Amino acid sequence: MSATKGAIVLLIGVFFVSWAAILIKLSHSEPTTIAFFRMFFSTIMVAVAIPFYHGKWFIQKRDLAITLLSGIFLGLHFYTWVAGLKVTSISSSVVLVTTQPIFVAILGYLILRERIGIYGVIAVILGLLGSFLVARGDLKIDPAHLKGDILSLLGAVFAGTYLFLGRYLRPRVDLIPYIVTVYGVSSLVLLILGLATRSIAVPTGGSDYLIFFLLALGPTILGHNLYNYALRHLPAFPVGISILGEPVLATIWGILIFGEKPLFTTLLGGIIIILAIVLVMTRMKKAIEVVA
Repeated sequence: MSATKGAIVLLIGVFFVSWAAILIKLSHSEPTTIAFFRMFFSTIMVAVAIPFYHGKWFIQKRDLAITLLSGIFLGLHFYTWVAGLKVTSISSSVVLVTTQPIFVAILGYLILRERIGIYGVIAVILGLLGSFLVARGDLKIDPAHLKGDILSLLGAVFAGTYLFLGRYLRPRVDLIPYIVTVYGVSSLVLLILGLATRSIAVPTGGSDYLIFFLLALGPTILGHNLYNYALRHLPAFPVGISILGEPVLATIWGILIFGEKPLFTTLLGGIIIILAIVLVMTRMKKAIEVVA
């Protein structure tokens, strides 16, 4: 893939992913309902490819078990992040959820003993500092915003775990078996959580079904698949750094559509978090995506 074509693919992928937070804000449904239908529709869309896939699914039972675990963490990610996004600003939520690579690096060190060096340590400290600044500014507006920030950050932890497991599995498991299983398990987890907490309900308006469909088609199917395509054909660093375009674009859409002007502390914290992610990406041998 040429550099120009690769840049276009990345830009299109980031563009689609950046609309996730906007579409979620536009929906009138409960957070768990939004998360469930997004992943349910995504599962149906990727399942269409099953008849055309002629490879093997899971050769080792361990890979299947880890894939199921990965789907659980993906479901928990959407359960917490969508709930957090509903009660805090778009800029705060997307900046905090973008800290996923930092948690991937932490897990790599704790579980695989991957060295992150002094830059990795600085990145973790900066990530915590940036998150603190974002939360501190939101707390002054409304305590509910702080709850949203905490849920968004927790969503980043779950997503980081999902991506960490995926990074381990993807060299051995083909894309179709992986995403069909992960998306399906994620949908089931969200349904169970929604029923257990009574936080899931049938949408009352037809417009919400359209939003769920667009969430599945845009950010999930097109956005992340284009990103995965770029991961296979471009150097890790530019692909990894491209994820930083998502919070920037989402913040711009939030200003234009909802009039949400980010606080100075959110901007400052966001810049610090972006710096932290850049430092993390310079230490990683492989780029990873961000789930939103």
